[in-house]
Amino acid sequence: MNESMEDLLRRFRHDLANPLSAILAETQLLLLRAETLDPETVASLREIEGLSRRMRDIMAQV
Repeated sequence: MNESMEDLLRRFRHDLANPLSAILAETQLLLLRAETLDPETVASLREIEGLSRRMRDIMAQV
């Protein structure tokens, strides 16, 4: 199989998009109940949310 770099990147973005969306969505759902969680957990969830958004933005630029 002779796949072009553009095709490879397109497939890479597609294969990562669904799991990344799930991670972001689940994190945001948990943060809706942030007041019931300890501060360390909330901070970790916000970090996951921020990094997930960053990864999504990077993938959109590639």
